[in-house]
Amino acid sequence: MSENATNPNDYRVVTFTNKTDFAFTPELGCMYDSRPIFGKSGASVESGESVVLPFHVGNLLAKNLAKASMNRAAPEDAKGIPTGVSLWSEESLQIRQASYLTKMYSEDKPAQISETDKLMAKVEEYKALVDKLIPVEHKKEEVETNLETSDGYKDKADVIAELEKRQIKFDARKSKADLEKLLV
Repeated sequence: MSENATNPNDYRVVTFTNKTDFAFTPELGCMYDSRPIFGKSGASVESGESVVLPFHVGNLLAKNLAKASMNRAAPEDAKGIPTGVSLWSEESLQIRQASYLTKMYSEDKPAQISETDKLMAKVEEYKALVDKLIPVEHKKEEVETNLETSDGYKDKADVIAELEKRQIKFDARKSKADLEKLLV
């Protein structure tokens, strides 16, 4: 549906019900924009079956079903040749069409999303994808590496300064890693 919708039906949701005694197939017009619409059976919308659809799709299906049902009831002469009598008026078509639809509710118009918000959503999507693909063991190593440097000790001198500040006895000849263990 269009983002700049002005038609009040653009966000309506309806229930389309086949109230005829025959299956409504794509060959009979059970399609929208050349795409078939199926019910639970997967091949048609069976007699008595209902499908929840956007208004514009349901409305077209209802119109096509109304025409199909009126064609089936068309009068014929004795030899099976159509009589040429008009099958429906616009009013009778609209009445039959409306009988196949039940209004359910209207959805809210989607909020406008800026290009920046769209890009940031993509960033989050890709981040989630990467988190999903990176093995857990690699993440564990990354966390352990971050823990070693999380206190902000850039070099051995920073560790010694912290040990002196906390008044912890230490051997200055030991490595930075060994001195950091004293701080834990």
